Amino acid sequence: MNVALCAAFLEEDVWENRLVTAALPQRIEITECNSAEALLRILELKPFSLLVVVLNGVAGLEAVRHLREKAPDVSLLWISDEDYSLFGYQYRVTCFLQRTVSDAELHEAVAGCLEISEKGKEETAK
Repeated sequence: MNVALCAAFLEEDVWENRLVTAALPQRIEITECNSAEALLRILELKPFSLLVVVLNGVAGLEAVRHLREKAPDVSLLWISDEDYSLFGYQYRVTCFLQRTVSDAELHEAVAGCLEISEKGKEETAK
C-alpha cells in the first residue's frame, strides 16, 4: 500500500517509523515530504491508499483543505497540535488525532484508514 506522509521538517523520519510500526502486519511504502505543496505535486505522480498530514496549526489546516480539493476520495489521517476536529469533519478527514498520539491510538487510526481505503477499492472494482 502506498502512503503519503506530510510532516514538518526533521519529523518525517520519526513519523515514518511510527507509521510503519502502526501498520503492521500490513506492509506499507511511504513517500514523505514536508510541505503541502510538495504533497500535492506527489499526488500527480502516483495513487495513494492513505494520506497522512502531521503539521501543526494553520499549516495542517491548509494542507488538509488543499488535499481534499485534489484527492477527495483518498483516506486522510490528520494529526495536529490543536483541536481541529470540527474542520476535520468539514473536510471529510477519515481520522483526526490531536498530539500527543500514543502508539495504540496511531495503530488504531492507521488500521481504520487502511481498511476504509480497501473497502473503497473493492466498491470501485464492482
